[in-house]
Amino acid sequence: MTSASSPSFLSRRSVLQLGAAGAVASALPWGGAHAADINATLAYGSTGYTWALTFVAEALGTWKQNGVNLNVIDFPTGRESMQALLAGSADFSTSTDTPFIFAALQGLRPIVLVNYSRYTRDMKVVVSKASGIDPKSPASLKGKKIATRVGTSGQYMLAKYLEMAGLGLGDVTVVDLSPNDMTVATVRGDVDGFAWTGQAANVALKQSGGQVEVMTQEGFEKFFQSHQLLLTSEKVIKENPALLAAAVKSLFGAEERINSDPNWATLISERVRAPAEEIKDATSVFEFKIGFDERFLDDLVAQAEWAIAAGLSKRPEGDLRALLRGLIYEGPVKAAKPDRVTI
Repeated sequence: MTSASSPSFLSRRSVLQLGAAGAVASALPWGGAHAADINATLAYGSTGYTWALTFVAEALGTWKQNGVNLNVIDFPTGRESMQALLAGSADFSTSTDTPFIFAALQGLRPIVLVNYSRYTRDMKVVVSKASGIDPKSPASLKGKKIATRVGTSGQYMLAKYLEMAGLGLGDVTVVDLSPNDMTVATVRGDVDGFAWTGQAANVALKQSGGQVEVMTQEGFEKFFQSHQLLLTSEKVIKENPALLAAAVKSLFGAEERINSDPNWATLISERVRAPAEEIKDATSVFEFKIGFDERFLDDLVAQAEWAIAAGLSKRPEGDLRALLRGLIYEGPVKAAKPDRVTI
């Protein structure tokens, strides 16, 4: 059985909370070539290295160099950061593709401005040694209680991992937990394991005193790919096109630094709260490249079809691929580098 259900993105309570978060957001003291003349807010889906490219842009000051005075708000997951965007508390948010898909299927309209990195193996399934699960046998997850954050890439990754094992979400009990609670719940025996980021897996291995282990990912590339996105809103597109162009230029500057400087991880070590070598090792499975291609759209459609088939969302009216294509605003990326857009 499973406790998973389609997440509710915009409750009155969450809007009030997001408004409060926006009120306390602080500007980062970056250096820049000239005084910023556009104010903007970016909501992050955690402080983990998942968002490495955008953190590098912070460290380099490329936003300010392109005329943007950027405030940031940190949230636990991409689901919460996207809520800030949809509630009007932010101009941008970082998110993986999963929260974006759930929102789109609910009729909401977050807009993908930049698809800037992707990975398969940075998401992990971590299990308690006391659970009886064999880390070399994905099928041994059957009947177990696995924590993740419902409505995020963690849930989608778990579903695809189970698919690789010949199982479905109905073969496990999915427990919706905050990432900060997953390790404690696993060690305490409240759940048998969790599905979350590689960074969370490393923390669990260190903090559990040897009581957990990471499950095999052999062959997982055929089943799962996660895209890291910079989202914006239709309001920003309509009212502030100059801001969108500046955002894209800022991220291209970060991409260039990552791909030319082997020591780039030192730029974000303090921000991510992890040693540079650990960041570099973890992100070795990432592809840092801004662009839109048919594989990206294919992945979005496949994920939406999964959510519908799993009963997590209703099928929207009209063509699904056309709906998702309509939520990609590739203009600023194409204007900066035409060869990066092939959809």
